[in-house]
Amino acid sequence: MKKFLASVLCITIAMSLAACSKKAPEQTGTVQPTDITVETSGKAVTEPSATVSTIANPAYEFIKTKVDRITVAGEVDEDGDKEEDEVLSYYVPELLIKSSYAESVNKEINAAYEKYKKNLKNEELEQFYGTSYIAYLTKEGILSLVFISYGEYELNEYKVYNIDTKTGEKVENAKIAEIAGVSNIRKTAMDALQNLYNKMDIFKIKDYKVVLEKGEKKDEQMRDIEKTFSEKYLNDKMQIGITNEGKMFFVSTIDTTAGAEFYNWVYDVDGTTLDDEDNPYWVGDRFPDDEDEEDEDEDEDFDEGDEAGDDDAFPDIDDDEDAE
Repeated sequence: MKKFLASVLCITIAMSLAACSKKAPEQTGTVQPTDITVETSGKAVTEPSATVSTIANPAYEFIKTKVDRITVAGEVDEDGDKEEDEVLSYYVPELLIKSSYAESVNKEINAAYEKYKKNLKNEELEQFYGTSYIAYLTKEGILSLVFISYGEYELNEYKVYNIDTKTGEKVENAKIAEIAGVSNIRKTAMDALQNLYNKMDIFKIKDYKVVLEKGEKKDEQMRDIEKTFSEKYLNDKMQIGITNEGKMFFVSTIDTTAGAEFYNWVYDVDGTTLDDEDNPYWVGDRFPDDEDEEDEDEDEDFDEGDEAGDDDAFPDIDDDEDAE
């Protein structure tokens, strides 16, 4: 009887261990970049449980992440009613690679982050209400880091840094293209942008031109879209990077047709946008939707954004290209 009970106990333990081993990936499936630090009200605390990614990205071996959450007090209107406080999140990556180039990248990113915090205290200065980043590492050891700054009226800024993790040196566009198997950066960028526009499904784009319906005439928005294919924005020196899978990606100016505004976007050769919380390589916070705003209020906000963005949209689209 003792032998029988011992056998039953062993089988039970073995089954329990097997069940635990099956559940382990689900429990530990969230992997964060190395050394996450969260700062609140000037006090830094370690927060290992901070969820910033859903995959084990090999690029995280070379990146340390600092998260600064800043509470901005809500404004008080004429009636004395106070808006809710807003929490802004800044995800600031730091390269752990020892080289002069890596050091210059860290200084540049940190300087931008410090400037954003300082500018929050001055309403007249351009506001960037949060930052995030995307990181990729190829099998060749090339790290592509995209630092993203979220600005007012969706005028976001992107800075791409490509670095060889073995040497610590900057990787030029020609090397990125070679690894991706691309012989013509501009042509590949044009095809990628065309894929992006067609995925947006606003206008049909073919041969980098808007396809017109029978009897349709080309309007200003259509011409603006075609301008974004110009060599001014898509060229061998544009900002590019490469994903873990070896896909080239690009940062360029596009026209979204939303209020005839021009924005900077990051997208891969397939026309898939990468600055997205659904991208597992994107590190940041989900930005809450303003569900309480009425549709009329949203329309007014867009109008205000158009007006404010007319002179400040980055980069500018030359009006003299209309003649072309």
